[in-house]
Amino acid sequence: MFWERFYGLCQKCGKKPNPVGKEIGLSSGIISKWKAGGIPNGETLMKLSRYFHVSTDYLLGLSPSMKIEETDEEPLFSSGDLEAQIRENMKKLNNAGLANMADYSDYLASKLKYCNYKEK
Repeated sequence: MFWERFYGLCQKCGKKPNPVGKEIGLSSGIISKWKAGGIPNGETLMKLSRYFHVSTDYLLGLSPSMKIEETDEEPLFSSGDLEAQIRENMKKLNNAGLANMADYSDYLASKLKYCNYKEK
C-alpha cells in the first residue's frame, strides 16, 4: 500500500520516485526497497508527509484521507511574535553573522522545496 500511495503522489507532482527521494536526502536503494514492499522509517515518513503535504496515515494506507488532521493546540509563537524575535536577534549580529544567516536561510530554502500538491 505504501508504494502505491508514494508512487501516485510522485505522479501527481509530475516527478519520478528516485528524484523525489534524492530531494529529501534518500538513496535510490531505499526507493527500490519500498518498491519491493518495504516501508520507510518514522523520520523518512515524516519527511515524505511534509514534502507531499499529506498525513502519514495516508502514506501508510491507514486512512483514505490525504488531509493532515488539524489540532486545537496553540502554536508556540504567533507568526508576528516569531518575526519580532528574529528581527531582534538580527540586530545583535555583525556583518559576518548576517552573511552566515543569509547563507543558512538559502540552505534551508533549498531543502524545503515541496511538491505543493493540493487535493482538488
